[in-house]
Amino acid sequence: MPLGIYQLPDLLSICPKKTGHIVSPSFEETKHSYEQWVRDNIGYFAAIKFAKIQMPLLAALICPKGGFRDLRAILDCMSMQYILEELTDRCSSEAAKSQCDLWIEILKNPEAGEGHRHPFIKLIAKQMVTRMKDAVDPYHWPQFIQSCDEYAKNTAQEALDRETLKDASATRRVAAYMIMRRESIGVRPSLVVMRSIRKLYLPEHVLKHHVVAEMENTALDMVYITNDIYSFKKELNEDGALNNIINIIQKDPKTQHLDLQARIIHAGELFQGALDRFKACRDSLPSFGNDETDKQVAAYADGLVDWVVGNVEWSVVTPRYRVFANDADRRNNILRLDDRWFMSWKFQLLLLISIVIACISLATL
Repeated sequence: MPLGIYQLPDLLSICPKKTGHIVSPSFEETKHSYEQWVRDNIGYFAAIKFAKIQMPLLAALICPKGGFRDLRAILDCMSMQYILEELTDRCSSEAAKSQCDLWIEILKNPEAGEGHRHPFIKLIAKQMVTRMKDAVDPYHWPQFIQSCDEYAKNTAQEALDRETLKDASATRRVAAYMIMRRESIGVRPSLVVMRSIRKLYLPEHVLKHHVVAEMENTALDMVYITNDIYSFKKELNEDGALNNIINIIQKDPKTQHLDLQARIIHAGELFQGALDRFKACRDSLPSFGNDETDKQVAAYADGLVDWVVGNVEWSVVTPRYRVFANDADRRNNILRLDDRWFMSWKFQLLLLISIVIACISLATL
């Protein structure tokens, strides 16, 4: 291929089929409700940023059987995590840890956010935690808090890693990255919400059974590998994609000889490997001595499939990643890095300044 143009793996073609609709029938209703809530509570400019993510579409794709209330619960969960990401993405590791500690404290006790000046913190404390507690079954609430606690700890660790990785000599191995990324991708809390929505009352000993736990872990592997592949171009513009599997492949002594196209192919092979392990786990699920429990474990496997496939579907189209230059490239999985300047913040700033100058010029004519 020409310089700066790369072939992405066709992940959708190897994925299993989802268990429900392609997208939830409640998508449009949820989208309008959520977008109105964002405008009313977060403000115009933040609403534009949230709109680019297309979070309602992601919720409707990963939960194709969900109704309006279900999708709003998933959106609240994702929105709280996105807020934490916004609070910690560009600050020092020390500041990130402080924000993570406050975030989880508010989830456990909303009164901890009282008097805080940051609008996002106030929003979580006054609205979002209450809605989450109303939507998540009391059986699942302790699991939800525990998963959020782990997510907050790994978000703080990710901030520390960003500082470490600024050192050119810093190295990581793919295997270590994959274990860390399972937690920092932030999907486990949404999986608890999914189990609550689907009324899957799986006890801890079932969730921690090595086959069930491995099935969940391989699903998480597929989610973050997907996100890393499709967000690579965006992250390359922002921080050089320091915390992305395609760059980690380059740092690993076993794969550091690979060029960029080969690293992209290798990332696709890691996805295929995770999918193969997921299928093996799903096919070998044990009986837990109770027909209802066995049925619920099988239903959980279906929910994981919906999550994985829905995430790929969303990653391909979301404006957040801006991975494809046009529809033809999307159909053919073509990644262009030769147009990165036009995606950069410098170009966007120059474009905005040019528009402002043009408007002023026209106004003075």
